[in-house]
Amino acid sequence: MPALMAHPLRSVLRAVLQGLSFGLVGAAFVMLWAASTNYAHTCAFPGTEECEFELTTAEDVARLQAYAAIGFSLVAGGMFLSTRKRA
Repeated sequence: MPALMAHPLRSVLRAVLQGLSFGLVGAAFVMLWAASTNYAHTCAFPGTEECEFELTTAEDVARLQAYAAIGFSLVAGGMFLSTRKRA
């Protein structure tokens, strides 16, 4: 009897993990969008020291967000590949 019960639970766990992997792909797209908006940051007073600091900070944050998006997509791909059915 436990062998019959294990199969539906595995299917539910597989569905949960695949849903989580698709959620991570969605988070990766959101992070890429945020990175693109941070990279295109403009200042009110260009040429000042504060503006240069804002631009370098925005570029650094955009780079970190892009790295996070890459990490999200790699983890999601690994989770999806580990939970797919084997033939």
